[in-house]
Amino acid sequence: MMQLPGLAPGHYFVFLEDLRRKVRLGVLAHEKDPQLVSFDLAMVLRRENAGDGMEDVVDYNHLRDAVLALTAERHFGLQETLCEAILDRLTALPGVYGAVVETRKLSVYEDASAVGCRMTRVDPSVLTR
Repeated sequence: MMQLPGLAPGHYFVFLEDLRRKVRLGVLAHEKDPQLVSFDLAMVLRRENAGDGMEDVVDYNHLRDAVLALTAERHFGLQETLCEAILDRLTALPGVYGAVVETRKLSVYEDASAVGCRMTRVDPSVLTR
């Protein structure tokens, strides 16, 4: 499970865990073919409306859509660059106060389950102090 920072009252996370995609990612010669990458993502939101409909929240489909779009658009040399691009896409959405992105290459080492990168970008005003 992804590590998430504490949030001030009224804020919450929506998340997507273990989305797996074949991604063009890497700088080494043997990484020219797409490789399996796992994504854990979360957005920081504030519940503005008390209703019970889609119009009352930020659609969590944005999490999956950001990964699908970005990984289809281009090759990424570094996991860090991929994480930053996803953070940029998610934090640009209206009503989003921050995001956490974790990527994991799943087949780098035979004796390890993954190597990865985790980045967090959250408006400091919504973090617990």
